[in-house]
Amino acid sequence: MLDNIRESRSPLLMEQLSKQKFKRGVQWLGWSGIITAVAAGGILLYSLAIDRSPEPVSVPRINVKLGRIEDTINESGTVELGSQQTLKSPAEGVVEQVRVQLGGLVKSGQELVILRNPERETILTKKELEIQQKEITLARSRQEVVEKEEKLKTAERKLQEFDSQMSPEQLEIRKQELNLANDRAKVTEKEEELAAAEGKLEELKALFDRGFIAANEVRDQEEGVRRAKSALRDARLTVTTKTLETQRLQFQQQQKERELRDAIVSAKLELQKAQFQVNNNTSQLQLSQLDYQETQEKLLNSIVTATIDGKILDMQVKKGSVVKVGDELLTLGDPSQELVKLNLSILNATKVKPNQLARINVIGLDDRGFAGRVETVSPQATGGDNSSGVATVSATVLLSEPSGILIPGSQVSVEIVLQQQEDVVTLPVQAIQRLGKKSFVWVKDNQGLAQKRDVTLGLEGFSTVEVTSGLNPGEEVLLPLPDSPLSPGMPVSP
Repeated sequence: MLDNIRESRSPLLMEQLSKQKFKRGVQWLGWSGIITAVAAGGILLYSLAIDRSPEPVSVPRINVKLGRIEDTINESGTVELGSQQTLKSPAEGVVEQVRVQLGGLVKSGQELVILRNPERETILTKKELEIQQKEITLARSRQEVVEKEEKLKTAERKLQEFDSQMSPEQLEIRKQELNLANDRAKVTEKEEELAAAEGKLEELKALFDRGFIAANEVRDQEEGVRRAKSALRDARLTVTTKTLETQRLQFQQQQKERELRDAIVSAKLELQKAQFQVNNNTSQLQLSQLDYQETQEKLLNSIVTATIDGKILDMQVKKGSVVKVGDELLTLGDPSQELVKLNLSILNATKVKPNQLARINVIGLDDRGFAGRVETVSPQATGGDNSSGVATVSATVLLSEPSGILIPGSQVSVEIVLQQQEDVVTLPVQAIQRLGKKSFVWVKDNQGLAQKRDVTLGLEGFSTVEVTSGLNPGEEVLLPLPDSPLSPGMPVSP
């Protein structure tokens, strides 16, 4: 069937189809040419744009100079005068006189305030009487010591005399000892006589037994023996009697010596007791005198005097005011010195050291500053237990010269110079570009193009930084603007 349709197509239809195909080919070729031309024009324009030089970028520049660089911290503090202090009441009483005026100058030791307390004066009088009584008691006890010393000397002298001189008792003892020795010799003689009589009696008895002598001779001899025995007994009795008498006298002598020695011991004890009483009375008197002095000092303390040469800054009392111990009376300070009390944060306190340079400015009133130096930094933090819970470290800045215009108690701003370098290459912080740990600046080369230059930094301040290498005084550094970033090789103009 398809073959029949193909055969049925006329030659005219075939011719029309051929013309349409030709027309389409021609249109395609036309558009291809246009596209090629446009592409060629674009390439030409791009090549012209590439070959053309860019316009220079306007960039601020900075001259590299030598200058001073500082690392500082800023704190606020309170102005005080040198040795500023608040004097307090040393005792209870009524203000009888106020001898100074607010703002007046005073000298050290000058009377400022006089207190009155009549009751304390009465107590002082009583203590004076008490001291007098104890002085009398002490005088009596000292007199007693003198008496006891005399008594001891007398006892010692008697014993010395007893030991060194022959007393009647000692003479009697000596006499008895001599008589006793004589009587003992007599006893010996009587014993010998008795022995001789008994020996002769034995001889006579032997002769009588042999019949050579009469019995009456024996009896006479026996009578002689009896008389010898009787004489011996009498001699022995005499020795015994005189021995007892000698012993009695010796005992009396020893007893007297013991009494003399006991008298010395007793006198020493009495003297020690009297001396102890003197010491005790002396201590009591000294305590009373000390108590009197303390009371007197309290009475003298009713006069409050200036502790320094200074200026009266504040007065809390007036005539007639009733004060207690520790109540504030007035405040004074030395106008020849001005200082600032600071409460540093823990972080800043670790950097601050004595003798560092400081600049003092009145907050919000005057740009004029005053020079000073850090005088003290407390080694201990305080205030960590307050309501804020923030611990601070107290420090003092002493002005080099009194300003004469800073008001004690007012707040000031203090700039403390932690480190300082003179005559070094410095740049503003915004001129330094940082890339990781490296730092660089932008400079213009001889062709007027921007280039990077590595630099080494030293001390960094709040607004400036020290350049230790990479730049020299007299060179220029480009300061890129936030809306015009630089790139290497970019043309720049000032």
